[in-house]
Amino acid sequence: MRPVVFGNRFGWLHEGGGTHGVVLCNTFGHEYVWTYSGMRYLADALAARGISVLRFDYMGTGDSAGADLAPDQFESSVDDVSAAVDWLRTSAGAERVTLCGFRVGAAFALAAALRRPVDELVLLAPVSSGRLYMRELSIVRKTWIELLAPPLRDMQQDDAPLNVLGQVYGDGFRESLQAIDLVAQVQGAASAPARRALIMNLKSGGTDPLRDALAAKGVEAQARPFEDLTGFLQETAFNALPKAAFAEVVEWIAGAASSATRAAFVRDADDWPALKIDTPEAVERPVRIGDEKLFGILCEPRTRSTRGSVFLIANTSASARMGDSRLSVRIARELARRGIASLRFDARGRGDSPAAPGEVQSDTAFGRIYNPIATEDTAAAARWLSRQGFRSIFSFGVCSGAYHALKAALVEDAINGVVTVNLPTFKRPADVAPDGLRQSTRNSMAGYAFSMLDPQKWKAILRGEKQLTRVLRFVLDYMATRARSRVVDMLGLDRLSSTPPALATEPAPIMRALDAKGVKTVLVYGAYDAGMDLIAAHFGRQGARLSRFPSVRMAVFPDLDHALFMSSGSAHVVALCERIAKETTSPVADPVFSTRESVVL
Repeated sequence: MRPVVFGNRFGWLHEGGGTHGVVLCNTFGHEYVWTYSGMRYLADALAARGISVLRFDYMGTGDSAGADLAPDQFESSVDDVSAAVDWLRTSAGAERVTLCGFRVGAAFALAAALRRPVDELVLLAPVSSGRLYMRELSIVRKTWIELLAPPLRDMQQDDAPLNVLGQVYGDGFRESLQAIDLVAQVQGAASAPARRALIMNLKSGGTDPLRDALAAKGVEAQARPFEDLTGFLQETAFNALPKAAFAEVVEWIAGAASSATRAAFVRDADDWPALKIDTPEAVERPVRIGDEKLFGILCEPRTRSTRGSVFLIANTSASARMGDSRLSVRIARELARRGIASLRFDARGRGDSPAAPGEVQSDTAFGRIYNPIATEDTAAAARWLSRQGFRSIFSFGVCSGAYHALKAALVEDAINGVVTVNLPTFKRPADVAPDGLRQSTRNSMAGYAFSMLDPQKWKAILRGEKQLTRVLRFVLDYMATRARSRVVDMLGLDRLSSTPPALATEPAPIMRALDAKGVKTVLVYGAYDAGMDLIAAHFGRQGARLSRFPSVRMAVFPDLDHALFMSSGSAHVVALCERIAKETTSPVADPVFSTRESVVL
């Protein structure tokens, strides 16, 4: 596969060698990043049957140009699908075209085909009713809001723009989504959208009104169940690839095409055309990184030619480089607007980089999130940035991405600084099953304090919906850890360890090693994040004992949620990164470090 850019839209062409081409139409919002790797899998499977596949990002999504909250997002996405079909015909030589859309992408694909018919149409778990879809989004939002600490929950106003796991939906887009009625669209069309069509839905049996509407227009339409859809629509650490359903899709599209696999043709980065994505604040270029052939997007300011500071953005969870609801793209482009470059990339086994080698790619929740390969690849990306001439390299990550950013800074001399946001752990956790991971998710001590005042929480405990014993066990463990770390600190026992810095797993030795290397380290937390308890247990309240490490500082914000889904949190983080990058030779005297001494960053 090779990267392509058409009309400032970023995509990938999986070359199949034949004249049959498929345009894959992604879903939107949080579902986009959750299912990203699955869509790549589907594209690879089709290409192995000799069918060229174009998968791409709509304007305002993924790596394509365009800002969030565009009022005409629905209409522009339909236009993007038509543009993708044109590109596939003219640039890849496709004579027969199939549109394949997933969820909201199926609605975009059908709308485009009703304007300009294609040969085949594949609608995977299509959003047939906009009202039902908006109800689903509201449920996802409500579930997220209920997990927030009460003060953060109160900041999410009902009359604010709809925010679903960081994806904000403007009023115009919401109205367009609400109005989706695929059956009515087909019934009111003047002509058929395709010669034949495949619809795969969650439920099996019974009639399918959309299939019937297409058949009434003369389309050879089939309806089949979508096996494992629920497992696929999970966040990246948990989702399961629907191999059986995708095998059906491939067989239906390929038909009598050759099933012989072809050797993958990989272009060297030097062979890629001079691809770039132009935005008002940045020029972005696809790059291949190191011997590992990692894929990344180098984002550089339009207004600056020298390569000074750069932020290396690590993957969060098992997600691709764009981040949840495009968070990493927004951070990168806002940094560029402030004159700072960045590289967002995929570690092996994620996004568009090669698969992880051997058996290290554990197919369990923590195995995916805390795979040591991601730390190694973060270090490799830093070395690549150094070879490109960047003088100050800051590794950066949110949640598990913060873990890899921190661990890479321990082992890689090219990294001059590290910014971690809501770092949840200093050592790789023991592997657990997905259900165990969900059950281990907890509130912070500050969050529990607020919950004590919430009558609904007590009612839930009395009904047996909440486990008070689990909370009490956590509090006791926290107090024991805090007491133990205080004794170790007072007696200096951690200084007696012979463990090499690269293998350190306890917080104090890690901070001491980073400080000894002169790595400018900033630990950023939300005031109600569970990671604050980890810091308090090992370094005292608000990390007071971190002051003994001159290169280490901590910043705490009251309106920063764990995953930076709230826009205020990402704004704080970007502003802090700007100050860190631009104040490399003078002491920082900043309100966010108000309880601490100034530090040269």
